[in-house]
Amino acid sequence: MKQRIATARKYGPAARDYALFRTLYHAGLRSEEASLLEKPDVHFVRGPFGKLHVRFGKGAHTSGPRPRWVPMLDGLDLVLRWFLEDVRPKFPDSPVLFADESGGNLHRGTIRNRLRYLMELEGRPPSERFSPHALRRACATHNYERGVDLVAIQQMLGHWTVSSTMRYVRPSATFIEDAYQRAVAGTLAELTGKGTTA
Repeated sequence: MKQRIATARKYGPAARDYALFRTLYHAGLRSEEASLLEKPDVHFVRGPFGKLHVRFGKGAHTSGPRPRWVPMLDGLDLVLRWFLEDVRPKFPDSPVLFADESGGNLHRGTIRNRLRYLMELEGRPPSERFSPHALRRACATHNYERGVDLVAIQQMLGHWTVSSTMRYVRPSATFIEDAYQRAVAGTLAELTGKGTTA
């Protein structure tokens, strides 16, 4: 047991953090939701991309947890498959997916501190640093900019209303121009027949 903890401390935390922060971004999870994930919550064969079962989603004030299924988009399934096969075994055995060096759940504060530490290590100036929750907002924004329906993003993030989701979306400075160019390109493709199949 002591040797496994030492191995996890030496090799595992950086790889665990990589998988954790990719999960926060690609699945749009809250830190606490990710910390409460267990290995059986990863379902690689559910749906076209695989899904995470977020059993402890944030509910209303007195309603208790609100579970949801979140697809593993943008290759998150590959990251988690690698993590479960190569990284997670370096930590003590427990059901916790993103375990700490003793096999227990990471705390929200620990996740925030790990991200801050990595940004300091990277040399990122303080004005460019962000919180784990910013990864969730980035997930909403980037999916919206790619044309994902707002209701789908709402379901993914576990919001009660679309208006909550809209507060997360911060389109880029060129969002209008990019949307215009996509619309024009789509129209031209239809007019020239390149957008249709025989």
